Amino acid sequence: MQKLYANQLEQHLAGQLAPCYLLFGEEPLQKLEAIDAIRAAAKQQGYLERISLAADTQFDWNELSNELQAMSLFAERRLIELELVQQKLSAVANEQLKNLPQQLHSDIILLIHGERSHSDVSKLAWFKQLQTQAVQIPIYALDERQSQQWLNQRARQLQLQLSSDALALLQQHCAGNLLAARQELEKLALSNLPQPLDANALSSFLADHSSFTVFQLIDAILQGQTDEALHRLQRLCQQDTEPVIIAWQLQKEVLQLRQLQQTPQHNLNDSFKSLAIWPKRQPLYQSALKRLSANWLDYLLQELAAFDRLYKSGQLTNSDVALAHLVTLFVKPVPKAFSLQQHASYD
Repeated sequence: MQKLYANQLEQHLAGQLAPCYLLFGEEPLQKLEAIDAIRAAAKQQGYLERISLAADTQFDWNELSNELQAMSLFAERRLIELELVQQKLSAVANEQLKNLPQQLHSDIILLIHGERSHSDVSKLAWFKQLQTQAVQIPIYALDERQSQQWLNQRARQLQLQLSSDALALLQQHCAGNLLAARQELEKLALSNLPQPLDANALSSFLADHSSFTVFQLIDAILQGQTDEALHRLQRLCQQDTEPVIIAWQLQKEVLQLRQLQQTPQHNLNDSFKSLAIWPKRQPLYQSALKRLSANWLDYLLQELAAFDRLYKSGQLTNSDVALAHLVTLFVKPVPKAFSLQQHASYD
């Protein structure tokens, strides 16, 4: 089975198309653009009819078999798209998918796609059975460096000239949301603003579309990035992330740091391994250990316990501000001007 990443697909589609494409991942823009590219290439190469099927709980799998075996009334060649809507497939669905290699032929291109992660789907038996005939296209979320490269490339395609500070601003405002970034760039391309654009010229056009996970919040905290950590926290709160989930993750990280502090230097690698902190992330924890003393981490644990107690008892009237207080304490030691432990409620 050939494996292509999203940025390699264009070159592949310029040649002979495969009989089957398996496209899975959770990043929506790359997925949509990959599907559009396959559709365009199929049409250009004579697959003029497109059939779209959505395999939900009510889907009749005989419909897929019928489409694969039927002769088209309108074109010799067809593109059949099958979206796997369900995260977990039924036994009937799995059996039908296992039979696909015998049903493919040269007059059909079959595109199977879904939002489930590629790493999960690639372990399934039906996926493996298609390996001799299919091209798999895993779709992954971009990290910070890849996101910056994507923004640069997309801006050049739209003939936009953005200064480095403008690119940094756009990346911050649309972090984790390539769909929003594309929309903003397309709006900018139509704006006829003088170029190159700097951050000041760009700022009035942007709304904050960034989308973060709790784990990305933790990364900013461990690196000591106060402004970025508070920005990510604000977006998480606006996304209606449960405060207890954020507080629980903060507590977990503090406990891990406390354990690492108690570990002799020569045994630190063993502790990293036991805590499932892989080499790529170990510098983040080492950076935090240099800033935060054992006494400070103990104090932070007490504040987290107070947050939990106040939140669950309904005495915390502004959990967003309380979480910002905890994040600030976690980034680096600050004067103890306020303590959750000393207040029955927090406005």
